[in-house]
Amino acid sequence: MPRGGILDGWFYVIAGRAGATTIYGDTWRSRDGVSWEKRSSDTGWGKRAYPEIDVVGDSLVLTGGQSLTRFFNDVWRSDDHGSTWTQVCAEAPWEARAGHHTTVIDGSIYLFSGGRNSWRRIFFPELWVSHDAGSTWELRAELPEDMGRAGMQVVEVDGVIYFMGGDHDRPVFQANWPGRRNDVWASEDFGRTWDLLGHAPWAPRTGHQCIGHGGRIFCIGGHINGGHRYKQALAHDMWAWDPADGIDGWQLVSDNAWNAAIDPAAEGKSDFLLESKDGQLWTFGGDREKASPWPQDNDVWTVAIDNH
Repeated sequence: MPRGGILDGWFYVIAGRAGATTIYGDTWRSRDGVSWEKRSSDTGWGKRAYPEIDVVGDSLVLTGGQSLTRFFNDVWRSDDHGSTWTQVCAEAPWEARAGHHTTVIDGSIYLFSGGRNSWRRIFFPELWVSHDAGSTWELRAELPEDMGRAGMQVVEVDGVIYFMGGDHDRPVFQANWPGRRNDVWASEDFGRTWDLLGHAPWAPRTGHQCIGHGGRIFCIGGHINGGHRYKQALAHDMWAWDPADGIDGWQLVSDNAWNAAIDPAAEGKSDFLLESKDGQLWTFGGDREKASPWPQDNDVWTVAIDNH
């Protein structure tokens, strides 16, 4: 489950987890997804899973995340393309967490929800905003209680922020199907107030990835119900949505992401890195776990979307 972004035409892949106990603290970059350059291994923020990474101006910004034993609420920034990292906020006013979601809107970082603990999880229905690349933070809104979750996605299109899907799993490794979501919330006032638009036609899920491109939102993959109370499946579908079409306007673009066979037993992935470049969507790595041995991968895929 890597994190990263695009800066000056480079794809950055940062941090992540492999298996149950292996966590990474390195920084890699590539222009084409094939040839990779390691920028740093001694980052200062150690080894983390489920942080968030944002590109703000010419900087990379890391917020929160977790190790095997600790959750974090610090912020680190790299101003030299990932070679070195500096802690710009040792203890943010938001509580330590992982599974949160951040997005950059007009140069400001918006930090949504997330959770803490693996067994008795605590969720945070709140939105924090930083106008200075993570150095200081303000509480923008206390969100509706149900928006306190992890594994959701947030995308801004034409000045409207959309908040979609996610989970309330307690503990983190046991699916809570009533707590999985396919709802879509919207805010037209930069996150201060929210309206529930309804439920998307895709199955309730967490760990899916969504991105805005050309005025539309694309969502791919994630953990979905595998057929009974605790069994999970890995989705391999891709959906596209123009918000102008209303909540019923979602369209299934493909059920064959990553060339998964179109059959009930096919497997996809969750918690991959999703980026948009040159009229294509790019996915990097991802989580193929449903149970032990918790497999991950490090593959790179593209799909053309400008004609979809």
